[in-house]
Amino acid sequence: MSLLNQPAPDLTLVDLENGDQHSLLEIVKRTKLPTIVLFYATWSRACVDEVELFEAWSKSGHNKFANFILVNLDQNIGDTLAFLDQINPKTNKPRVCRDYRYDETPTVLHFGCADVPEPYAVHHVPHKAVIDQEGIVRRNAEDFHWDDIAGLLRHRQEEKRAKEIEKTSTFLFPSMVN
Repeated sequence: MSLLNQPAPDLTLVDLENGDQHSLLEIVKRTKLPTIVLFYATWSRACVDEVELFEAWSKSGHNKFANFILVNLDQNIGDTLAFLDQINPKTNKPRVCRDYRYDETPTVLHFGCADVPEPYAVHHVPHKAVIDQEGIVRRNAEDFHWDDIAGLLRHRQEEKRAKEIEKTSTFLFPSMVN
């Protein structure tokens, strides 16, 4: 069964810093933003570039239009935090910003998850899923291009801008709009 255009199965996400548990769907519901989930493992070389790219995308202002959630599938929290803290040679900063050092603001949520529901079909890492603000899966694959995600975010931004223009027009020119 394809997960596309279906309600996203929930994940119990464990905060790697303090052990608190969070519901993926609660994050989506609370923020009312599309959510990009990247499932990864520290032992996968393919995940190194993907995690660094994920961080870069979140830093490009896209974090205002979407949640960026890293989900580590390893069982060793120490290895995971060390992986995130390794210096990215392209930026000379940690691979993923976890705190406010280096004049940075964290823009990626990072969690661990021991049991990923089968419908996500995470058979290889890295694996991305895009869940819209209504909790519907719009993309789910081992590899799809970031341009695809950019198109989804751009569409979201255009929708938001159109609603703001309509709201402003209604306020300024009520007789012309109605």
